[in-house]
Amino acid sequence: MDLKIAGLVQPIDLIVFDCDGVLLDTMAAKIEAFRTWVPEAHRDLDEAFMQIVMHGFGKSRTVHIERFYRELVQQETHPTFLEAEVQRFADICEPLCATANWRTGSREFVRDCCDAGIPRYVLSGVPQSPLEEMLAAAGGTDLFNVIIGSPPGKPQSMERILAETNTPAHRAVFIGDANADHQAALHVGAHFVYFPSLAQRPAGVLATEVSDLRELLVEMG
Repeated sequence: MDLKIAGLVQPIDLIVFDCDGVLLDTMAAKIEAFRTWVPEAHRDLDEAFMQIVMHGFGKSRTVHIERFYRELVQQETHPTFLEAEVQRFADICEPLCATANWRTGSREFVRDCCDAGIPRYVLSGVPQSPLEEMLAAAGGTDLFNVIIGSPPGKPQSMERILAETNTPAHRAVFIGDANADHQAALHVGAHFVYFPSLAQRPAGVLATEVSDLRELLVEMG
């Protein structure tokens, strides 16, 4: 499938999508959930924690919550305690995301990719089960070949995806909205398409930026 990447028409054999803020319009809900999660005893750390969150979208909720206790509270977390805190976040977050709409143009773009027969992966920092439930609620399950949540991290998952599809990195593209997505693409040498959301803008040069994924399509005729 030919796509407009970095100002050129490029042949692409594999597309990997982040979910939050790229496929689904969930960023506002995620931000509200992280802010609500902050324990009452540590409300004074609210803004410092949100700085961690805003600069770290694309990484798992477990990473954010562990950093809250380690860096801000300066407290090591027992695995059982951390698991309970992650579950508490999930109980806040999942209902907020359950009714998320698609971002403008995203579902239409994915359907065009389906019609072209190009493999479509979802790679998210959301744990596997909530990720699958969120996409199912949006009617998106059947639009993707493979859906991958966390763990592991996105760089490792990108390695796995390229290996199992036998796709050269220069013929793969990762579409994301956060620095973690950009770094995962750089890690394997794949193209990166930046689709801005409420997440902090990725660091470094971004060769391809769109306001609607349909901008990547090559007009026929």
